[in-house]
Amino acid sequence: MTEEGKESANINPVAQAAENAGRNLARASGANLAEQLNAALGQFLGWPYKIAPGRAVDRDGGTAGPFASIVYVAPHGGGEDVNAIPANTVAAVIDACEVADIEMLRASYVRIAQAKRLKKAPAPRTDGVPSTSVTLGVIYALRSAVPLEELAEELHRLNAGTPAREWPDMVAVANTGTINYAGQFPGDGELGLFLPPAEGALANYTPPMYVAMIMKAVGSHAFGQMTALLVAHLGIFSPGARVPNFSHILEAVPKTAVMVTGYQYNLRGEIQPVPRQFYNDRYFPPLPLRIEDQKGELLSTIEFLPWQDGGVLLLKGKLPLDGLMVFLGAEALKKAGVVRRPPDLQISYVLPITAANFGEMLARFQRQSNMVVRRTEPNWIVQKFADEGSASPFMARLYLGILRIRDIIYPDPAKRETFDKPYEFVMSSLMNARATAKGLATLWAEHTRKIASGEMARLQGKTIHIDENVDKELRKEVESFLNAAVRALKQGMQDLANELGVNIGFMFKQQPAFEAGIASLQATDPLLAEYLRQTRTWSEPLVESRNAIEHKGWTLPRVVYSQKGIGVAAAEPEISGQPFTAFIDFMLDRLCCFVEEFTAHCLQRGMVPEITITELPIAKRGEELPERFRLTLGAGGLARWNIAHHASRFEET
Repeated sequence: MTEEGKESANINPVAQAAENAGRNLARASGANLAEQLNAALGQFLGWPYKIAPGRAVDRDGGTAGPFASIVYVAPHGGGEDVNAIPANTVAAVIDACEVADIEMLRASYVRIAQAKRLKKAPAPRTDGVPSTSVTLGVIYALRSAVPLEELAEELHRLNAGTPAREWPDMVAVANTGTINYAGQFPGDGELGLFLPPAEGALANYTPPMYVAMIMKAVGSHAFGQMTALLVAHLGIFSPGARVPNFSHILEAVPKTAVMVTGYQYNLRGEIQPVPRQFYNDRYFPPLPLRIEDQKGELLSTIEFLPWQDGGVLLLKGKLPLDGLMVFLGAEALKKAGVVRRPPDLQISYVLPITAANFGEMLARFQRQSNMVVRRTEPNWIVQKFADEGSASPFMARLYLGILRIRDIIYPDPAKRETFDKPYEFVMSSLMNARATAKGLATLWAEHTRKIASGEMARLQGKTIHIDENVDKELRKEVESFLNAAVRALKQGMQDLANELGVNIGFMFKQQPAFEAGIASLQATDPLLAEYLRQTRTWSEPLVESRNAIEHKGWTLPRVVYSQKGIGVAAAEPEISGQPFTAFIDFMLDRLCCFVEEFTAHCLQRGMVPEITITELPIAKRGEELPERFRLTLGAGGLARWNIAHHASRFEET
């Protein structure tokens, strides 16, 4: 049996059927798309559902459609008019087309919203069994004329002016990928399938859930991803319906996703974008508070999380969160409740409270119980790191940008140390080199100014008098730059490369060994091999200049002064045939580019096929955080970034 055959044998029959149906459907044409789509979906729909192209109508005469597919509860005896399917019976609508683009998306968005606005009777009450009357809306296309990111960004723009109950629930593109929503509770790393809440459900509570718009490059599993969402909804729309378990279909679907944006429910039950100040790149939550017994034993920790127009409480440990919330008062508890997540996390519903209310709650609790509330006292050292923030391209790209990509390869924070340690060494050395280069440029500019102005130089006959000796300081700082730059390149990047599974030791050997290393790398990673071949043109002079200090006793030549008119001019010393400031500026720029590009490429090599990285044009980078790279889908997303040598400066790439 082939490897592919073995893999297929391990997939459950429902998942395999969904994948086969998706592959066949992807070969459909616009003329027969509706027919083949309904035949493919019909395999997974049993009693009481039917599927057909048609229109939906409500009791007030409102209409929506036509749609390629309407999934509805068939009336007893049949004989229904598919051009006037009663809205009460409609569980889902699918707007299908051959090619997705922005205009098509906008038109489909409007049709889906019309279907979701149709008047419907409330869902029948069922004892202990969830039910819904909401219409699910899906947009399906055989292919897309634009990257999925562009469709997702347009969805987000359209969502801003549309109530969430009218949003399409998924966009699926055959053999490419999907855009849909996933739910995530605070403190929980899992993204779960998100279904639109039942009509009126949010009048009773506000869920403490992040609703993330996500993209997935699922390829031939796009149909399966869509079918899983559909049958999950159908099982709630008509409890007891004969439909497969959605989780069985999802067994074969790749799980890796790229998040586009995030939303939260406010206290009115409306979905709103997560405020920018609460994104994880800028929000630093306060430490949880400790709840201890009289002996100082930790019972639980509790923290307050700001949430749109309210707040959420997170408790970990033995104590019941319900018991603590009593101290908030009756008004705050009108729509209170608790979500429990294993192993010991308790999350309150969104409550109409502030951080001040949270503090008052804990004060009352401590006064009226025998327990003690203490602040967590971490053994932290808070130290200034740099004089520039995330708006600086250097900081945004080499720190935040690279570390965000690192998180994909090292999702477990406990295992990131193997990357962070060598990368920290690289960045420490690079920042030292950068600071030294800046100081040298300032020192030389100030010295030449003083010489040209006559402040530190004068002529007496043909004798030149210089009242300031800058040679010693220049030599010292040049040596410091070369040591720091080569340390970052040769030791730091070599150690980092080893951690990322790439051996670049040949970069620092004699030419025959270098050529042999390039030839070996060419067979497995030709783009990187060519990049390193071009890197050698500047890295070798840099390393040789540093080695000349240690092995040949080289020092920066003295400044040469000469008469210029009635004044004095200073000739800039050279390194490797270049004025030393130009040499240092060039080498620092090349080194910054190399650290970013080589690290990004090696991290990219370790990604699963479903995701990769793309390069944002400079004009599209944020002012507050001008990152160069961002995640994209491995197929169907923005253009994949490929490493290539260039002559552009760091700030221009």
